[in-house]
Amino acid sequence: MQAMAGRRKSQMSHEAAVVSPRWTPVLATRDDLPKILALYEQVWGPGRSLDYVGWKLFDAPFEPLPPMLAMDGDACVGLYAVVATPMILDGQPIMGCQSVDTMTHPDYRRQNMSVTLARACYEEAERRGFRLVYGMPNEKSYPMFMKHLDWVKSDDMLRWVRPLAARRLPAFLAEPANRIIRAHALRGEIRSAIVSRVTAETRFVVPRAMPVAARCHVDKSAAWLQWRYAAEPGGAYQTYLTGDPDFPDALIVFEDIRETGVPPVLLVQEWLARDAHLRLKAMKGLVALAARRGCGSVVLYTNDPQA
Repeated sequence: MQAMAGRRKSQMSHEAAVVSPRWTPVLATRDDLPKILALYEQVWGPGRSLDYVGWKLFDAPFEPLPPMLAMDGDACVGLYAVVATPMILDGQPIMGCQSVDTMTHPDYRRQNMSVTLARACYEEAERRGFRLVYGMPNEKSYPMFMKHLDWVKSDDMLRWVRPLAARRLPAFLAEPANRIIRAHALRGEIRSAIVSRVTAETRFVVPRAMPVAARCHVDKSAAWLQWRYAAEPGGAYQTYLTGDPDFPDALIVFEDIRETGVPPVLLVQEWLARDAHLRLKAMKGLVALAARRGCGSVVLYTNDPQA
């Protein structure tokens, strides 16, 4: 379980950042992309294209907020990045941002860089009218956000798993058990559901929103879905839609993840529906699809306690 944490505008600190004499916080521009990509590769290794990093850090259509860089001369030696995101907080629409990436070059560690860059980023966000920043810190970064950046815990992020294959059973027992599990899952199949691959041409139609119990959540408009899934370079998303395509009952965005040596997994990214009954029906349909594909499980992360 991970904590979903956020930081209100009223809580944003105006404390001056402590800056190392060797580097300076600088608001990035798109011209900095090659240097930013070099830092990603230095810290996290290869695997990201220039187009992907540009999409993630500069192309959000909602008042984009560029990342804050630590520059030592012409070298980018640190980064703190957020993504501008329309939000709903306590039932009211606001503009917020998601904390996504924090990096420090190995030669510049233990210089308070991450905290300094984050504070500079929050000051810029506040200046531009952003109301909060949120994220799902991992165990390593959680203390920094809570103790040094004044974050507060908002909701719990839950991980739900629907198994479709037996585990820890001898082969002669696992095979019949798997047949029973999959046969039960197939009972939820919706033959009229439309399954499509998401491409740059995909145009999302969002079901009329049902109430969400979580205090803080993303305002998942068609425009936001378009940027997040259709525009992502190299994205491999699919949609599962029930009802009239022009007035859908439910829409699920998911990934079919296949790795050598482990059963495939359907990872749910979005789960939207007109009401709770249609939402559950659509999820049962997706579970049936996963069973048809021979997947080992369906996985969902959510901070909605009613999910």
